[in-house]
Amino acid sequence: MNIHTLIMEGQMHQAVFKLENIMNLEREIYQEIYRIEEEKSEAIIKKSGKIIEELSVSQEKLLGKIESLEHERIKLMESYKKSHKLHPPHGDVTLQDVIDSTDSKTAFSLKEAGIELKRILLKVKSIQDLNSRLIKDNMEFYDILISGLKNSSTLRSGYGRDGKEQGRVFNPVLFNIKA
Repeated sequence: MNIHTLIMEGQMHQAVFKLENIMNLEREIYQEIYRIEEEKSEAIIKKSGKIIEELSVSQEKLLGKIESLEHERIKLMESYKKSHKLHPPHGDVTLQDVIDSTDSKTAFSLKEAGIELKRILLKVKSIQDLNSRLIKDNMEFYDILISGLKNSSTLRSGYGRDGKEQGRVFNPVLFNIKA
């Protein structure tokens, strides 16, 4: 082995280590997002808008961190693509392309990090779908409730033969339905 090959292998391992580290950080953040989504489920069931809002603010901060890590990951993948002269048929370098270009020990570790990240992403998506359904159900409930309130408000309207007002609204419900 010549010195150039050793340097290239060292750079490859360093890039792969950084990539694995980024993926592990993302996994940890997504685990926190999952925990927040679980708290949101409880808040939705309890109809606690203030708690939902607070949790959403926390979640937005975490998503900002994810975005930053994703930019770093993309730059790292592009750098890896150039330095290792990878030319995947689909254009962008995928995790599988990196795995295929490394030794088996490194490939195994990187693949495990990818599997764990994907696992938590699927859990987050699942609970977000559940929360969306819960919110939709709550909105439908309130729409039905509002319709019932509107229907229970009656109006004896019109004027008598003498031109005087005959009736008033009974059980008035005055509020904006979209509020």
